[in-house]
Amino acid sequence: MKQHDQRMDFLNPPAVIPVDQEYGLHSFDTEDEDDTSAFSVTSSVYNFRVENGRRYHDYKDGHPFPHDEVSEENEVCMHEMCLSLLDDKFYVSPIDESQLRNVADVGTGMGLWAEGMAEKYPDTEIVGIDLTPHERPTHPNCSYIISDATDEWVLDDPSTKFDLVHIRSLFVGVKDWPALYKQCFENMRSGGWIEQLEVVIDPRTDDGTDISDSYVRQVANISVPMGEASGRDFHVSMSMKSMIEQAGFVDVHEQTLKLPLGPWASDQKYKNVGRFYERFYKTGLQGWLLHICTRNLGWSVDQVNDACVKAFQEINSRKYLIYFPFTIVVGRKP
Repeated sequence: MKQHDQRMDFLNPPAVIPVDQEYGLHSFDTEDEDDTSAFSVTSSVYNFRVENGRRYHDYKDGHPFPHDEVSEENEVCMHEMCLSLLDDKFYVSPIDESQLRNVADVGTGMGLWAEGMAEKYPDTEIVGIDLTPHERPTHPNCSYIISDATDEWVLDDPSTKFDLVHIRSLFVGVKDWPALYKQCFENMRSGGWIEQLEVVIDPRTDDGTDISDSYVRQVANISVPMGEASGRDFHVSMSMKSMIEQAGFVDVHEQTLKLPLGPWASDQKYKNVGRFYERFYKTGLQGWLLHICTRNLGWSVDQVNDACVKAFQEINSRKYLIYFPFTIVVGRKP
């Protein structure tokens, strides 16, 4: 076990993120943002609906988060942030690359991770699984299937067994996590790995600053009643390790890194991660709140937008040095 515990040590997360002493000494300015309004977009395609100016997918029971141009930008930010955080590695599981033949990307979205893997490993077959339709892949070794990954996986080649199953930022997107992990286990070869990465919705500071009155903290606190009202798990990051173990995986290891909310770190790597995470937060927040708060918690659209505006203005003020934990869990099928 000692050897296994060292498998993600190369990530070398700092105990405390060094602070750029010039952070907050100048005003924050950007040409493409307006902090007096939240993001919105109006468009519609088949099998989608428009609600409160955002486009949602209607497949099966739908999804409480939008699927539109703004959410696509949000997804790009997450992808680039992860590459920066993981030093351009697409996965951290201890897999012999020469043995990497079949890989599944659950909740593939736009397919950014799947296409990147297909380009980096041209001899590996990559399958992206999602509920939304996907454009034709740009690499011949990448394909997509429209499916609820908690149901039995119907693959082009039923004999396919995966060497790696990748899951990233899928919180709220799955109602039955044990069913998903069961499918991952059953469709994986012996010795294959599962890897999941999720943000912990718990803003913190390294320096002990009290942020209980912070708007970012207040918005994060809403995730509890949102989860209760919608039956969705906003905090799967806290339980995914135990559920992956219960699904039958062994050598399950967890590591938590830090995502600075803004470029306040002095270290260039974490400064870049902070830029991406700030953009991820700003392009995501309205979409995370809008559907559930207006349908289940009795909020108006104006109340949602006001919460977003206050959080954005607080971030722009550079008042707090906030980070969010980012948990990675890997496990092996015996």
